[in-house]
Amino acid sequence: MPVHPAPSGSRRALLASAAGVAATLAPSLRAQPAWPSRPITLIVPYTVGGASDIGARLFAPEMAKALGQPVVVENIAGAGGALGVQRLVRATPDGHTLLYGGMSESLLVPMINPSVGYSTKDLLPVAIAGAAPVALVVRSDFPANTVDELVQMARRNPGRLTFGSAGVGTFAHVMTEVVKRRTGTFIVHIPYRGAPQIVNDVVAGQIDLAVTTTTSVVQLVAARRVKVLGVSAAQRIPAMADVPTFGESKSLAGVEMRIWAFVFAPQGTPAPVVARLNEVTNAAVGSPTIRATIAKLAAETPSPLTPEQCRTFIDEQVRLYEPVTRDIKPE
Repeated sequence: MPVHPAPSGSRRALLASAAGVAATLAPSLRAQPAWPSRPITLIVPYTVGGASDIGARLFAPEMAKALGQPVVVENIAGAGGALGVQRLVRATPDGHTLLYGGMSESLLVPMINPSVGYSTKDLLPVAIAGAAPVALVVRSDFPANTVDELVQMARRNPGRLTFGSAGVGTFAHVMTEVVKRRTGTFIVHIPYRGAPQIVNDVVAGQIDLAVTTTTSVVQLVAARRVKVLGVSAAQRIPAMADVPTFGESKSLAGVEMRIWAFVFAPQGTPAPVVARLNEVTNAAVGSPTIRATIAKLAAETPSPLTPEQCRTFIDEQVRLYEPVTRDIKPE
């Protein structure tokens, strides 16, 4: 049986010191609650019924099932989505408050309007949750039936046509400005608080057109309540197979635009929590049920990204859209 030598004086002091540190840390370690310890709030920065709301409510049950706590969707609309982001930025970074956010409020709005008080650096991207092309939408009896016919009409009637967006700096606003510059047309901007009201007003003839997500209009297209003149995808979308791509027109050939959605957390959220949220979101995106639903909604299933890859992607998007947003001023 081996005999261990008695610790020397210096070793006694070291062991005593280590024991003291352990005794000091033990209560604080025991005091840390398991995460999640209560329901999680998933902020949607727009009104009920829009693409972001649809996406968040699709993911919330899957996240809740995986995390063992309810995931409650909270709609905080206004200021082009900035109010919802501001709520996230002010939240305690403990993983119990998240944002289902897109490129409008997380990237474009603060680039155009710094007075909102945040930038993309104030958001911690956890995982990519979705992507969708944009659609150029008019009412079902609108005189133009193609992108090229719309452009010709707009050129003949500068300032007579109107388009809606969810606010200054949102993707619909920026994308329509891209279309206007590309085609040399002048179409009047009408800001709203959310996509559903925009599309409703297109149907009612209150405004002439909208650039919105394919997700927001796929069911209205099936019901023939609106007409989609083109989508920004590289190829036709199976759920809207009769709708041509922008590339099939002369006016917008080569224009491909997508919007994306991320789950964001406040900066300072613990790394293990972020890692778990990334795992849960990626699993939900890849589940057969959600993949099938995404396809029916005319959206796209993105490849999974780590939090670090998410940050790289968003930084690349900032550089991409800086030239586009530079000349757009807050209204």
